[in-house]
Parts: sequence; structure tokens; C-alpha cells
Amino acid sequence: MLRDYQERFVNKISHKLASGRRRIVAQLATGGGKTVCFSAIANRYKGNVLILVHRRELLRQTQKTLLKLYGINAGIIKAGMRSVRPARVYVGMVESFYKRKDWLTDIGLVIIDECHIASFNKVLPYFPDAYIIGFSATPISSNKKKPMKMFYDDIVCGIDIPDLIKQGFLTQNITYAPRDIVERASLTVRGNDFDDRFMSSEYSKPRYIKSTVSSYEKWCAGKKTLIFNCSVQHSIAVNNAFRLAGYNSRHLDGEMTAWEREQTLKWFADTPGAILNSIGILTTGFDEPSVEAIVVNKATQSLPLWKQMTGRGGRIYPGKQYFTIVDMGGNAMTHGDWCDPIDWADLFYNPKKASKKEGVAPVKYCPCCDGIISVQCKTCPLCGYEFPAKQTAEEQEISDFIMITKGIDVKRLIYSNQDKKEYFPFFALGKEVAAKAKKTLSLENLSAAKKEYDELARQWCEIKGKKYNKWHQQLAHDHLKKELESKFKIENITSL
Repeated sequence: MLRDYQERFVNKISHKLASGRRRIVAQLATGGGKTVCFSAIANRYKGNVLILVHRRELLRQTQKTLLKLYGINAGIIKAGMRSVRPARVYVGMVESFYKRKDWLTDIGLVIIDECHIASFNKVLPYFPDAYIIGFSATPISSNKKKPMKMFYDDIVCGIDIPDLIKQGFLTQNITYAPRDIVERASLTVRGNDFDDRFMSSEYSKPRYIKSTVSSYEKWCAGKKTLIFNCSVQHSIAVNNAFRLAGYNSRHLDGEMTAWEREQTLKWFADTPGAILNSIGILTTGFDEPSVEAIVVNKATQSLPLWKQMTGRGGRIYPGKQYFTIVDMGGNAMTHGDWCDPIDWADLFYNPKKASKKEGVAPVKYCPCCDGIISVQCKTCPLCGYEFPAKQTAEEQEISDFIMITKGIDVKRLIYSNQDKKEYFPFFALGKEVAAKAKKTLSLENLSAAKKEYDELARQWCEIKGKKYNKWHQQLAHDHLKKELESKFKIENITSL
């Protein structure tokens, strides 16, 4: 049974193909259920279907989904096979299929998962008459010289991240970023992204490794955390720093054996508060809903990679009210926050041209008005805030963080009211929530307001080093009730 938005998405794809388009990009945000959607399409299509994936985990996941939802016993194409049993639906790894491409005949529909990966494009010429649907959460080609519109006729966009959060299918994030980081403009570019070797040498300096640990301690302490590092050597160094600090941390990379990888992922899934350091191999096809924090310990020019890394924390999980992103690479300032909406259709029709430089001027945040301004400014042109002299000690710890998720800036409220009583920002948050309440005070609106203030009050307690206990919960409840009664001129709200 498809969710409503999934049914609409599948129908839009079908209508687009029926209108004469043969090759379609199907964009659906991480957590939207891509595997479920393309399994439904494979089930509804009356001819033979080939589904191509790029990882063993996705091969097994797709096979299980087809069997569980539709009773389809898909034929598998993988390395080492000398023959393929007859089937209506096949699921294969792209390289394994390419070496056995002559085995399959009469394929009418090809479904490609993660179609933005350039290696998939080489199979397209073998299916000149078939319908081709390329699924991706981030449909921007990994090769900027060959944008996706060179290979596909059109795009169909499904539900975006903000709506999935609103409907309760993804978890809201809170993103923090250090102002003092390795300057992106100083990093060298190799291919379509920053040179990992050069970036690794910068991020491996003691100052930045120490800052990774301290940022975890400040924003992610006790949370199950996934860290994306620059290289194997950098990841091992960061992992060693966490272990020396007494944390339960491990490292994972693509050079480990299948058994070592499986055991490490099992440990991570089963261990509360575990810290797993990796080098980007868990960006797609990795689904661990219990992840509570993501540390992006590198810079990237790739919007898809930024979305994929941060999206690993977005799955819903019992007791997880939000997840934390710590951005050590200035990526949110370049690409936007994980939860920001994106016009993927515009990016498909009007792809950015390949460039050796990122083309983004170095910027920084003003801690007073949260404005983004030039790093050269000593006085904020937006609000007049004067920046203090920058300390230049080589091993100075990067400890000045800001919260950048739109609409949830509790720290800025605390900062701007530090001359007032301690609980003034706590009550001000409730006042803002009440002020945003819709004109019609329905039961649904009351519940939404209560949930929002509860989360903001919890953040305030975390920042202030207090426990969000029953006393604080009742304080927030009573204050919100008072503010809503005042706004709507009601003597007693009994439903809150």
C-alpha cells in the first residue's frame, strides 16, 4: 500500500511516459521511499523489467521489497554468475549486468537507482527502445560536463524534505557550524570537488582534530553519531582522538573485508551512543534510523553529496525528536541547510556549467543578526555589530558555534538577551510560538504549537546545561497556555 504522496508520484511518472517521454528522471527525497515506488512501478508494468543498483545492500533490499510487497521473485544478476534464471523482473549490480548484458532480451522497462552516478549511463545505449526511469534523491550528474538532461528527456519531482518532515516521515534537523574553519577558497580543486589529499592534510592538523572532538562534546554528547571524514588516514586519526578521549568509537572504510564491515555496522546499530568514523562510503544505501547526529568533517562542492551525508540522520526513530548536524566545512553556507527546499526541476533543465573554481565568495555569520557577510567586514553592514579581533594562535580550538537551521535559532535568542534574566529567552520562545499560531485555534493547531514549544524549550535547556525535566515541561506548558489564552481572548484552554 503506497502512501498518498507515493501514489501521486508513481501516477505522475506513468502519465509522463504515456505522453511520449521515453527517459524520465524520478526525483524523490531520501526517506520518501524510492525502493517502494520503483517496486510498485515494476509490479504495474506488464512487460519485462530490469532494475539496476550500485551496491550489494541495495540489491538485497530491492529483492526483499519486491517479494514482500508484490510477491515478485526477482532474478538476481551479480558477480560470479554463469547463467540467469528466467524471470519477469531482474535486479542487478550495474557492473555485473554490463558484463552479462547479452543474457537478457526483451526488456521493456529499465529502472536505475541513484541514476546521477555517471557509470550508469553506459548501459543506456543497449536499451534504445525501452522505457527508462532513473531514480535519485539528488539528480545532479556526478560529471558536470555531462548533465543529466543529456541522457534523460524530462524529470518528475516528488515530495521534498520540508513536507516529509511536516507529515512526520522524516525528522527535523538542527544544524551547527563553526565560524572559524579551513577556508574553502584556499582548498585546491581536483575534478568536480575539493582535492581529498590536500583537504585531508588541512583537516588532520591537531587544531581541527581536537575541534571535532570538542564539537561532538558540545552538541552531540551521548548521541549515536556518524562522522564523514576526508580520507582513510584522517578518519583513523579522528577515531583515535575519540578513543583517547574515552568514547566508544570505531572506523570504517572500503578497504575492510565484507565481514569486518558487516560486524562494524552491526556494532553501530546495536550500540547506544556509538561513534562511527567513515570516509563517505555510507552516503547512499545506508539506512540506520537510530543515528542521532551527523558530523560532516570536510568541505564539498557537491550539493548531492552534502544532502546525502546529512540525510543519513533524517530517518524517524522512536524517541528521536530531532537530529543534529555539525558542519565543519562551511557546506551549509554554500548549499543551504539539509531541510531547505530545492527546485530540482530547475537544476535539471538549467544545470550549472563545469568550473574549476567554486565561484562563492568567502563569507561569515554575524552573531547578532545572523546575516551572512564578507569575511573582510569588521563591522556588520546589516546591524552594525563590531567583530572582535581574531585570535590567531595556531592551536586555538574552534569553539564558537552557531545554530543555522532556519526558525529554530534558540542560541541567537539567548545571545541577544543575555542582559536580561536567565529565563527570559525561555518565555520569549513560548511567546513567539503563540504569536505564530493560526487564526483558527483548532485542536490540530494547539497540538502543533505545543510540540514546537516543547522542542524549543528542550533546546534551551540543553544550551543552558539544564535537564528538560517534568518541572521545565510543566513550566513550558503553563506559559504557552497563558500566551495562547491572551492572544485568542480565551479564559481557559482545556484541550492543550
